[in-house]
Amino acid sequence: MLSNSIVDDYLVKGNGAMAENDWVKISDKWYYATASGKISRDKWEKIEGSWYYFDKDGVMLSRTIYNDYLFQGSGAMAENDWVKISDKWYYATASGKISRDKWEKIEGSWYYFDKDGVMLSRTIYNDYLFQGSGAMAENDWVKISDKWYYATASGKISRNKWEKIKGTWYYFNSDGVMASSQWKSDYYLKDSGAMAEKEWIFDKSYNSWFYLKSGGAYASREWIGSYYLKSGGYMAKNEWIFDKDYDAWYYLKDDGRYVTGTFTIKGKEYSFQNNGKWISEAKYYKVKPIIAYVYSASGERLSYVSKGTIVSLGDVQSKKDSQIPVNVSGLSGFMNKSDLEAIDKDSEFVPHYTSDGKYFYHELSPYVSLRVAPHSSAMTIGKKYYSTDGIHFDGFTIENPFLFRNLTKPSNYSAAELNKVYSLMNIRDSRLAGKGAIFKEAEERYGVNALYLMAHSALESAWGRSQIAKDKNNFFGIAAYDSSPYASAKKFDDVDKGILGAAKWIRENYIDYGRDHLGNKATGMNVLYASDPYWGEKIASIMMTINSKLGGKD
Repeated sequence: MLSNSIVDDYLVKGNGAMAENDWVKISDKWYYATASGKISRDKWEKIEGSWYYFDKDGVMLSRTIYNDYLFQGSGAMAENDWVKISDKWYYATASGKISRDKWEKIEGSWYYFDKDGVMLSRTIYNDYLFQGSGAMAENDWVKISDKWYYATASGKISRNKWEKIKGTWYYFNSDGVMASSQWKSDYYLKDSGAMAEKEWIFDKSYNSWFYLKSGGAYASREWIGSYYLKSGGYMAKNEWIFDKDYDAWYYLKDDGRYVTGTFTIKGKEYSFQNNGKWISEAKYYKVKPIIAYVYSASGERLSYVSKGTIVSLGDVQSKKDSQIPVNVSGLSGFMNKSDLEAIDKDSEFVPHYTSDGKYFYHELSPYVSLRVAPHSSAMTIGKKYYSTDGIHFDGFTIENPFLFRNLTKPSNYSAAELNKVYSLMNIRDSRLAGKGAIFKEAEERYGVNALYLMAHSALESAWGRSQIAKDKNNFFGIAAYDSSPYASAKKFDDVDKGILGAAKWIRENYIDYGRDHLGNKATGMNVLYASDPYWGEKIASIMMTINSKLGGKD
């Protein structure tokens, strides 16, 4: 029995029956028999609402094109539908014919089909950009052969122009390719194509860092923080630059930051301010550690000074490799270079002296000044004077009435008069108020001037109101070391013992060793008692003020 075969154009099914208005598959090919039982050859057939075409052998066409008609995988003629043939997409309109050399708008998107009817995809045609889906790109990106393109709302690619896309700028070259990892005039396009802005970039081709400012242009001949960008935008490093705007030289290290403090360049030491300016010949230095020592030429410790103290350059002829000759509060000696930072008095405050026509003041900071002596005719009102010892000045000398006074001599003030000081100075809540008799007792018992003791306690304990004074009855800073003043300060049982104990301690540790005056860093108590180089001057100034308030007896 014959089955699945064709006999005299009659189509036989698998069961041996003749096919009528039915399909039969033979060797993976489909055939169709009409009501007569014969196969269709070289003709169209409308079967169950769809059109099919059968070739001269009666084989149903499928996934192919015939006379511009497009057939689906099922064999049905495509109508307003897509068919993929050999990895290429085709589209048939309502007529069933493919689109050739024309645009089609399909489900809201535009597509273009070439002369063979093939849908364009991931390509550019007449400047129009097509996505991988074949749809024309609109305000969208498409990657073609590892290159990025962008189509505007018109569907056309951008060429030779900037585009701001979702808040970021991009540049497209003459071929429409997005620029990346390259410069466009003063602007840099990063690896992503985005224009660099308010950020650093390193360009390997120039082996240099650049900074792109707000707006994208590179910084040139200007500072960005501690870095300097030269002409062309190159970051300066391992080199000197002169900035006309600041009229100053700077040195930029290997990492691009400007140098501060002391720095060795090609074997030679240079000094720089905190803001990077080179100090051509440093005349002033600031102390860096909490405590720094001043030494003699032979290396003996002479005294010590506190952090922030300004010292002036001493005799440059005696300069050492690791030390700098300095002058500070009357003392000449040497300090370790590592303890000092060069400063420029034109840009940083340096202590000096001025006269207001009545008194001569030591200006220790923009906010602190000490009255040190009466005005004299040799002084120019308002002029800044500098001195290495606070005594000798250009054209005159001063006599600080209490700085070098012998503290073993008693004060001319009584206990009652001393008790008036706190009210005269408008000092409230002092633990020392009313203790004039104790100050006088200390004077009589230990031979230490009562006016000095009162002034000393005023400086060290904020007139008897500091926390150490309140908690430890310590009014003289005894053992209150710079690194841990509260913790290390000596404690006394009560106020009276705090005054008497301090007087005894000062007598035994200073006056009995010949340090019987306040002095400065060269002589007197100030040499070793305090790291503040003007500690003695401050107490002397308070003594001067109290003496003036009480009538000038001392």
